[in-house]
Amino acid sequence: MAGTSRTEGLLLLGLGFLPMARAAVDTCIVYNRGEEPVAETALDEGWGWFVVVGFGLFFTLVTIGTTRAEQSVMGGSTMSSEQFNTGGRNVGPGLTAAVIVSQWTWAATLLMSSNMGWRVGISGPFWYASGATVQILLFAVLAIQVKRRAPHMRTFMEVVKARFGTTTHCVMICFALLTNCIVTSMLLLGGASTISDLTGMSKIWAAFLIPLLSCWIYTMHGGLRATFFASYVHTTIIFLMLIIFGFTVYGGSGDSSGLYGSPSKVYNGLEKASIQGFFSATQPEQTFGTGGYFSSLGSYILNDGTCYSSGATALEKSCSFRKLARDEWCCSSDVAVKGDGHYCRASTKDCIDVSETEHFESSGCDFGAGERCVTSFLTMGSPSGLLFGITNIVGNFGTVFVDQSYWQSAVAAKPKSAVRGFLIGGLVWFAVPFCMATTTGLAGRALTTHPELGPAYISAAASGAGLTPARVLSKVMGSSGAFILLLQLFMAITSTGSAEIIAVSSILTYDIYYTYLNPELKSSRNGLRLIFQEAVVAFEESGRVAVSSVQALLDALVTARFFEKSVPVEEMGLLTNALDSFTVDGSIATKDVYAALNRVVSSSGHEGAILLRVSKFFTAVFAIFMGFLAVFLQTLGFSLGWVYMSMGVIIGSAVGPACLTILMERANGLFISAGAIGGLVLGLLGWCIQAQLDSGEISYNSLGQDWPWVVGNLCAILGGFLISLVGSLIFPDTTFKWEMLNERIPLVDDIEPPKDDEETDSKLSRQVKLAIGASLVLTFVLLVLWPLPMHGAAGVFSEGGFTAWIVLEMGWAIIAGCVIIILPITEIIRDFRQAAKVSREHAIKAVQASKASKAVLKDGQELTITVTAEVKLEKEVPVAEL
Repeated sequence: MAGTSRTEGLLLLGLGFLPMARAAVDTCIVYNRGEEPVAETALDEGWGWFVVVGFGLFFTLVTIGTTRAEQSVMGGSTMSSEQFNTGGRNVGPGLTAAVIVSQWTWAATLLMSSNMGWRVGISGPFWYASGATVQILLFAVLAIQVKRRAPHMRTFMEVVKARFGTTTHCVMICFALLTNCIVTSMLLLGGASTISDLTGMSKIWAAFLIPLLSCWIYTMHGGLRATFFASYVHTTIIFLMLIIFGFTVYGGSGDSSGLYGSPSKVYNGLEKASIQGFFSATQPEQTFGTGGYFSSLGSYILNDGTCYSSGATALEKSCSFRKLARDEWCCSSDVAVKGDGHYCRASTKDCIDVSETEHFESSGCDFGAGERCVTSFLTMGSPSGLLFGITNIVGNFGTVFVDQSYWQSAVAAKPKSAVRGFLIGGLVWFAVPFCMATTTGLAGRALTTHPELGPAYISAAASGAGLTPARVLSKVMGSSGAFILLLQLFMAITSTGSAEIIAVSSILTYDIYYTYLNPELKSSRNGLRLIFQEAVVAFEESGRVAVSSVQALLDALVTARFFEKSVPVEEMGLLTNALDSFTVDGSIATKDVYAALNRVVSSSGHEGAILLRVSKFFTAVFAIFMGFLAVFLQTLGFSLGWVYMSMGVIIGSAVGPACLTILMERANGLFISAGAIGGLVLGLLGWCIQAQLDSGEISYNSLGQDWPWVVGNLCAILGGFLISLVGSLIFPDTTFKWEMLNERIPLVDDIEPPKDDEETDSKLSRQVKLAIGASLVLTFVLLVLWPLPMHGAAGVFSEGGFTAWIVLEMGWAIIAGCVIIILPITEIIRDFRQAAKVSREHAIKAVQASKASKAVLKDGQELTITVTAEVKLEKEVPVAEL
């Protein structure tokens, strides 16, 4: 992909490539030795630097300011390691939904969805949207189970470690980090290429500067919470621009070409493009290569079609093509059909050679009467679109279920917000690729017949590199359209990029550094935990401690040397606030008492401070690594589309094991590991074998075909799931119970936010049922009830049907935009008001406590922690990891 722009420039400018746009070439350009043609960009290079550097720093300052304002309102500016990596565990459904939309809107979402619209027509945007929405909807089930079963977790690998031990933990770490690398590579591959295509800015500089200037600074400063605020701003801008694009293409004035400006014009433009492909670019053997140019006929030749007369007039007859065997040539095998641009048609039947290995014959038309089958972009009846949908569905499970950033979003949400946040986020996100691709993808294909595109012609290579939106909007809206797309793309890259940075930082900090590189860090806290467990036995009853016994418990802990030094009044004020919030009917759960006391001793300890510094350090490490990774892949020549379609083969095998870890109490760790590794092996074998069967070779190109991707993805995800499930059913782990997770994953320097009346165990159980029911129903609608009847029986859309489709697309985008813009901001304002009120009450209480030199519970009981001899523990108790 790194050489795509240069190659296209040579073809287009140096060789007179204008026949692609059906314009005659009557001049040529001569270059001196050593010179190369340079395609004109829609914007000057300075605009690229302005957005990457200027906007990057601007949004960084805005995010830092917002984060500081929130910290001030919420009470204090001290950041703990837990808050840095979990966002406080109290995010509402609106902001959770906005974060999900932002994280799931990659550069590939905007670029490759448009590529699918360009390749196969209206089915491409739909299958891209629906095939990548269901994972978010289904993840709602995992999100609520995380809040019920492992609310202390920072990463989902911590649950793996707590349940299955070191081997399985290391296996899942590898898959999780690999997922983050794949997502990052797609962000920067597509983003850097499009920024370069729009402005001429160096891809290498763009790939390096975006992570550092636009993602890392505010992530390092404010942690996960800062990325959430940034995600809301980014999502708002993305939706505003989506709506602008839609109204420009389908409601603007258009130009003299009549190819855009209304649904009717785009409809006619797509019909014109199909006629170009099947009449002008497809010639008999005797005149092969003399007709017009049409890129990627094979991508949609299996779509539903209509019979046309020899004069290119549509008839009231339906038709379709079927694929022939590799050696069933339509023309002579001596004809050099290379697969893009010009195609050979048999003289005795309606049979077309699309490439050296792909040959298609039509049925339904009277070839003897001069009729030809012309397939359409205006149909949901597209086998290529359906195959892409299957690959998209399977492949994207890995990039959601194995991506730490989505588990982190679940951890950050309030228990009652997790399900609604993911369900709303999924339905809102559907509008992003659906609207973007239906707008720029279809308009891009219609514009291939524009007489004035020249170097901006959209070929299969350009579209596959993610350049369709850039070239469409540059033509339709001029430099303003190019700038708006540049800004939208920048938002998509930075929002997901920051989520990936904090996700990888959490894994490296808690699963590698804290667990394996510096395990001694937790030894002191584990020793204190044993002291607490021994001391609390005398004061608890049925797992609860009476409020009246709290001071006696504190005295016992002082005697047992739980505290190294006296606790200042200000810290005691925080302790009483926490204990008051956990009090129910005059008693407090033992685990909540420990959590509150753990935060007290952690505030004066070094464990949390070290983990916070390490987390920030790893954000910088991965931000720099992101740039090197993108440049490396550019050098290898991997295209964005190839990486996107292959990801399910590589990481899909870990989906089943990850799900069973939080859903199946008797899952067996040995088979969780075996499923992840075995599914990967099966996926790679299926991918390679199918490529060999289809193309007779295993190569970059043969692996990049539809069926090898489908087979590889299915083998990976089904193999990993079945190995894990069947093995766990035959050899279940009967010793583990869900209650053990929180004991084995203790909090470091924070406490869980107290649960309200809507977050009791019984009500959260109802949330589980809601998540299962709603996600399954919506999945059925999006994958079966809506598309499959249209695939089988709808045929080619009429102009009225296409207009209704556009109205649906624009309506969905507008409603989704309103929801995702208004809902989070109302939540933020409400939370700020509530937090300000609570903060004032706590401040007053703290002042009163300071003046009185004492901390008092709501029942009037005074609490003190006074250590007469301030000494450290004489001996740290070595404790095996719980």
